[in-house]
Amino acid sequence: MQKIIYLTTNKDKAYEAQEFFGKKLGINIEIMEPVFKLIEIQAETCADVVAFTVKYAADKMQKPVIKSDAGFYIDALGGLPGPYNTYFDKQIGTEKFLKLMENEKNRKARIEYSWAYCEPNGLPKVFTDGTTGTLAYQSSGQSSRWVDKFFIPDGETETISAIRDKDYQKANSFWGNAKEKLFYWLKENI
Repeated sequence: MQKIIYLTTNKDKAYEAQEFFGKKLGINIEIMEPVFKLIEIQAETCADVVAFTVKYAADKMQKPVIKSDAGFYIDALGGLPGPYNTYFDKQIGTEKFLKLMENEKNRKARIEYSWAYCEPNGLPKVFTDGTTGTLAYQSSGQSSRWVDKFFIPDGETETISAIRDKDYQKANSFWGNAKEKLFYWLKENI
């Protein structure tokens, strides 16, 4: 299989991709920080954002590229921050966010995680999954992903971050199986 480039500046995503694609599945993957500005469009879903970005990167680099994007959708905020969750984290952070939400009764939310592959001058192939849950009132756990610190998946009593401190694989399962879907597609089509 040809080498596939995974573009990310997020160390958690880089580690996850190397563990999953590289070590577990033996795919020849190169983790790379983009050497050019990646364009991320404004859109309602992570799938739309990552589809545009992966195509842009593959065409610019003239190499096959993988890209991922995660979103966090809160019912009480009309679906915000959605694909803009990284900006929420940078602008207000975990504790200020929880303070803003402390009196909110509707604490339902969902995670969306999209993975995409594109070859130069081709069309992107996008896979999306995620999970539903609720917002905790306090952050917990050591994970560096801000959402993990206050998101409690349905059926659980702890945040993803607190679960990750004890069981890395279980915690990752709450982000869905989009990367597994991508792997099986790559295996059959590349």
